[in-house]
Amino acid sequence: MENKIKKTLTHAYKRSYYPEHWKMDLEDAINLVRQGQYYKLPVIRKSDIRDHWDELIEYGDFTDIVSSSGTTGRPVDMPVHRLQEQVWIDSISRVLTELGAESGDRMLQLLSNNDMFTLGPLVWQASKKVGVGTFRCSPQRLSRVNSVIKYHKPNFVVGNPMVMLEMVETLGDDFPAKEDLPDYAYFGACSSFDANNQPTPVARKVMDLWGIKDALNEYGCSEVGSIGHECLSHTGFHINSDFVHVELIDTETGLPVPEGQPGEVVVTTLTQPRGFIAVRYATGDIAAWLDSKPCSCGRHGLRMGAIIGRVDHQLKIKGQTLFPDLVLGVTDKAPEVTDAVLVRYQDHLKAEQVELWLESTQDHQAVLDKVEAELISHVAVCPHIRMLGQGAIKGIKEQHMAKSNGVKIPRLIDIEDPNEYV
Repeated sequence: MENKIKKTLTHAYKRSYYPEHWKMDLEDAINLVRQGQYYKLPVIRKSDIRDHWDELIEYGDFTDIVSSSGTTGRPVDMPVHRLQEQVWIDSISRVLTELGAESGDRMLQLLSNNDMFTLGPLVWQASKKVGVGTFRCSPQRLSRVNSVIKYHKPNFVVGNPMVMLEMVETLGDDFPAKEDLPDYAYFGACSSFDANNQPTPVARKVMDLWGIKDALNEYGCSEVGSIGHECLSHTGFHINSDFVHVELIDTETGLPVPEGQPGEVVVTTLTQPRGFIAVRYATGDIAAWLDSKPCSCGRHGLRMGAIIGRVDHQLKIKGQTLFPDLVLGVTDKAPEVTDAVLVRYQDHLKAEQVELWLESTQDHQAVLDKVEAELISHVAVCPHIRMLGQGAIKGIKEQHMAKSNGVKIPRLIDIEDPNEYV
């Protein structure tokens, strides 16, 4: 690993941004690695890529462009080099083979292949490498999805569990019978297990409604590609340590966190060539833990826990710091709640306010009281709750998605004024 990091530093130093960013010469940077002090090299963030794109990125022999959302100003569009793409495809192939896919199998692919989205095209190419026949369907074309399931009987499905749940709710009685549905799922673009390696309420519900026997998730980002994936023992993400080096850091001090503690995911890429060479790229994602103990599946190497939030999604609710999933995990388990979203805005004094908006077909006050009690029991605090009419939250989410790449269903939305919506 040490030699791979040194090679990455050597390549990165040729890009004009890194010498200025590190404020040291190459040999000093390499010495930090030798001395076990790699964490002293400054991290790089998405805003750095946006603001210094020309000094960091090389088109080279690029064969694709992927876009990373979440910035203002210049979009972070990343060229993917020809050989780099093969590394990414190999990483995704591991998920499919882990799930049991092999030549001759059929797969329903519900992730976007458009708008410079990363995972959808990679899954398609990885399925070709494995030999799996893929039916690429937009989840919005429900009649087309039903037709594929009815006539082709795919035994694998790849999709965002939030979207897959919405498909069931939209189709109602027209949703296919369980015996016709795929047996195995590859969940993407959404968390599907928690810090204790247990399926999230949404993942459990999707597996039940779709009749899924087993499901795996994968973690990665547009800037560096796939970082790790679950095994069938479901003990966190196995890091693709031949392709990336992963650290977790304290968001306040920037120092490595003790093993087993949550921290921000920082990634260094270990293969060349790459359009973007990541040297301590801070993703903004908060992972639950890192663990170096052998997995029960027999593998050795680093594993990482679930993504429990984002640095920019940390919420202050009555003085306590929380992540959205901790709040929405409670509402997801409440059958009385038909939809939920957290909203964040600044009041007239420029103070951050967080509210939980809910929908229910049952008595609103009773639902509100129950959710409030559950939140206080599980996370000790409860934001202000508003009950909205049926369909209102879906409209708010769709409005927000129209401003993004439309892949991930938002669960925390920043707004200007709540009175514009309620």
